[in-house]
Amino acid sequence: MKMSNFQLIALVLFGFFILLGVGVFAAFGGLLGGSSVGPVTIWGTLDSNMVNTMIGTLRSSDKTFANVRYIQKDPATYSSDLVNAMASGQGPDLFLIPQDQVVSFANKINPVPYSAVSQAQFTGSFIDEGQIFLTQNGALALPFTIDPLVMYWNRDLFAGAGLAQPPQYWSDFLTIAPKLTSLDSGSNVHQSAVALGTWKNIDHAKAILSALFMQAGDSIVSRDPSGNLIPVLGTMPTNAPANPAESALRFYTEFANPGKTTYSWNNALPASGTAFVNGSVGAYFGFASEYSTIAARNPNLSFGVATLPQLQGNTTHITFGQITGVAISRTAANPSGALLVAEHLTGQAAISLLAQQIFLPPVRRDVVIDTSSNAAAAIFVQSSLIARAWLDPSPAATDTVFQNMVNEVLSGAQEPASAIAEASQAMSRVFSGTVQSQSTAPLQ
Repeated sequence: MKMSNFQLIALVLFGFFILLGVGVFAAFGGLLGGSSVGPVTIWGTLDSNMVNTMIGTLRSSDKTFANVRYIQKDPATYSSDLVNAMASGQGPDLFLIPQDQVVSFANKINPVPYSAVSQAQFTGSFIDEGQIFLTQNGALALPFTIDPLVMYWNRDLFAGAGLAQPPQYWSDFLTIAPKLTSLDSGSNVHQSAVALGTWKNIDHAKAILSALFMQAGDSIVSRDPSGNLIPVLGTMPTNAPANPAESALRFYTEFANPGKTTYSWNNALPASGTAFVNGSVGAYFGFASEYSTIAARNPNLSFGVATLPQLQGNTTHITFGQITGVAISRTAANPSGALLVAEHLTGQAAISLLAQQIFLPPVRRDVVIDTSSNAAAAIFVQSSLIARAWLDPSPAATDTVFQNMVNEVLSGAQEPASAIAEASQAMSRVFSGTVQSQSTAPLQ
């Protein structure tokens, strides 16, 4: 019996969808319709006792974790260990990845498909910075931890200067600096108002500068109409009265300029974190994860925590955040099980449990922790909601770009405007040499 044209087309379409289903099954082992998880290995740099304790607790009520194993790796060799293991076929199924390594590992990641975790589900579940992991192919990682940049301030030094509250705006430091900074006749700094201005002895200088740039309106990195990642540092916004990056760099470096009333810092001083612990600096910009270490290094230090200062008049508040996600390795032995474990490991139950074990805010919007008895924890949660970052193609290379930018201004070799222009060109060279190789996982 002859088939009609309609029957023939229907048969062809039916066969196409069968093949499409086979393709999805091949990529993720039929996860969307299957129930077997199998063994899943996770690599990361978080403490193994903490993570395995969490997995053990989850295992008691969630069979997804029955055969999950976490292996702690050395942060100093983590990236190279991953690359070598993946190349030899001995890599993990899942691995924890910070946002500054997403670009370099993009072609080694199997994105979480939107059929498993939709964009709407992702953006509704995780804090805004988590969207840095989204691509047109899916999510390169599911958010796991967030470590926002905050301001630590010395209560005794502020009180001694008649200051009851930490600065809320960056401009507040213009009047605070002369009150808190103590200089001798040779302009040597004995007590500093704020650790700001140089590069080599400012912990997290790149993160601080990034926050200043983003607050001023320079996103550092953006995407072109085709969705490709491009550098935009130093780009002048339409109708803007001044270049935002230039203004931010000028403000940052003024605190290391002996000719300014704001002079509070120089290269002869110890590292900013050490100076704060020693009680010789009023304000230090560090990450939430440093809180316990600071308290342990100097139990007698009376200090508080506040959100990162903002630009007065800005309605959008921003700080820098170090976010880590759970990614599926492209060479995973068990990709279907890895996908299911990744979803559960970043789910409400797991993130709630994780928040109880580490002194960091949760990455999920639906996980609420009680901060009524802990002022620092409340600041950390507030800061996590305004945390932002940028996709860094090569942390080492961009470190050099930022360092040169600061040092050129401090040495007097360049004005902020020319230093920004030179940094913009250097960023373009970094991107042209690194981002183009990541075409297997295009960013949107």
